[in-house]
Amino acid sequence: MIVKAYYSGGHIDVFDTDRMTDGVPQPGNLLTNYALDLSDVNRESLWLCSYYYEAAQVYKDEKGPKDLPVARRRDGWSFLLADAEDMQRLNRVTLDGETVLAQIAGELVDVSALSWSAEVADTLVPQIAQFNRLLESTGAERVEDLGIPATILQDIASSYERGESGEPRF
Repeated sequence: MIVKAYYSGGHIDVFDTDRMTDGVPQPGNLLTNYALDLSDVNRESLWLCSYYYEAAQVYKDEKGPKDLPVARRRDGWSFLLADAEDMQRLNRVTLDGETVLAQIAGELVDVSALSWSAEVADTLVPQIAQFNRLLESTGAERVEDLGIPATILQDIASSYERGESGEPRF
């Protein structure tokens, strides 16, 4: 994962989680989980946290749901990406090339949440509303076979019936 922080004045910080230089701080690590929690952004700091999944001989006999040994999640490290001074000049943060945080009108906006809501409203809900066509064209017998929980289908279908100018209420 590559995290880039872009600042006013042309400064760019690049953080590379793909190339750990020393595995010793996380012995037995089989999987690393990085967390960039945008809900913590409060103009004071931006942190990247790492957690790792330790595979140890002691866990070999403990089986998980797929009858495989369980690697335990362990706390790793916290990395300060931007301090309070940096946050004042922060324009944008990208994660693997996708903008996840941007300054708009003097405020930091969680672009990930904004993109998600736009995708749901503009793309996914209209697709689900066409479930009859999807069933016919795919040969699926139930909406659940298309990955659509039946519990949301009625709400989406009725929103299209009630919507103004054909626009859904979602």
